[in-house]
Amino acid sequence: MQIVVVGGGMVGAACALALARTGHQVTIIEAGDSPLESAPTEQWDIRISSVHRANLDWLEMLGVLACIPATKMCNYSSLAVQSIDGQRLEFNASDIALPTLGAMIENLTLQHALWRCLQTESNVTVQTQTTVESIHWAERQLRTVDGASMPFDLVIGADGAQSSVAKLAGIGQRGWDYDMRCLLANVTTEQEIPAATWEVFRQSGPYALLPLTTHQACLIDYAPQGHHPQTENDVKERLQRQFRSHIGDFHLQQWGHFPLRRQRALRYHAQGCAVLVGDAAHSIHPLAGQGVNLGFADAQALVQVLQSASDDTLERAFSEYSQMRVSANQRMMRAMDLIHFGFSSQQLLPRLAIAGGMKILEQVTPLKRKLIELATGY
Repeated sequence: MQIVVVGGGMVGAACALALARTGHQVTIIEAGDSPLESAPTEQWDIRISSVHRANLDWLEMLGVLACIPATKMCNYSSLAVQSIDGQRLEFNASDIALPTLGAMIENLTLQHALWRCLQTESNVTVQTQTTVESIHWAERQLRTVDGASMPFDLVIGADGAQSSVAKLAGIGQRGWDYDMRCLLANVTTEQEIPAATWEVFRQSGPYALLPLTTHQACLIDYAPQGHHPQTENDVKERLQRQFRSHIGDFHLQQWGHFPLRRQRALRYHAQGCAVLVGDAAHSIHPLAGQGVNLGFADAQALVQVLQSASDDTLERAFSEYSQMRVSANQRMMRAMDLIHFGFSSQQLLPRLAIAGGMKILEQVTPLKRKLIELATGY
């Protein structure tokens, strides 16, 4: 098949690479520069993904992990959550006989590694610094803003929450703002950081830590809109108040914040030849770091259904993909909403339900093990 992937971010590039490895002719259309134009810096960027174990195994199979330097990938073996009432629940890789639960990887480095792998594929063509102008679905022709025209059998929208492919295919979306912002800050510490990630809930929103190296971490602090710090001094003061008791003294390297929004496409495929993956299909609350993991799962599911599809069965394959991924993504989105609203609630009944649920999970080993397996993609 001739496949055009619109969007060369982590999910789009991974999808393109997997499709190329199964023999398809793939063209990537990327609005920005090629990530290969500049190498990632030594310092960690604040845009970081927590990639779970199953997706790490998939990336390793694709040869991507071999292109990621150890300095920009931090395996973690423990994950903990603490409720608003101080109850703590910890999940460990040893509980399911795995070496790690996942890894923190810098987004820029992961994208760079994916494009390095794409560079070695003779059946991949890349067009950068351009966007889609129009798509003639009946004629199966796509035109870019710089005048290039290309035929296709399938167009994959991996171009984010404001997907041009979704709009041109007539796919609507539904969503809402959480009326919150997420502060991200990379810091260096004096004391050693364990290979563990954790999240503490409170009424105003949770705060969390992602380990990056033995003396570096990404600190995350959620706050209602209008209550986020605006200056570097305000950021330092806020983070010191929340994290000093956990990690001791630290030095702020860089920081930024972004609004939180939940959004989903009303359909995952349309026009008989357009499919959405990643944020183009769903944007999720970043609480458990599942955004890129769901996108990678989309890519794997699409590759799977296309392997056994023919020209006569493509529509059925797209329907199968949609059924698989809509249900899985919706379950995860509802779970994140439940955690977001439930764990921060001041109401007695939700707090009692969470306390009881955490106690049951801690005591019932098979149930806890099953939850860890779901969190790691197995």
